[in-house]
Amino acid sequence: MTQADHYRDQSNRAKRLAQAVNDPETSKKLIEMAEEFRLYAERLEQTH
Repeated sequence: MTQADHYRDQSNRAKRLAQAVNDPETSKKLIEMAEEFRLYAERLEQTH
């Protein structure tokens, strides 16, 4: 597994957690984290 794959997996995990929690603020933070992980994965792929 590459680092990009790892961060993409973390992004997907954060999205799933965001859907599972009942607290809107927590869900929002998890969605933000998911996007950051996705962007980081993209950057890693572009540099390698």
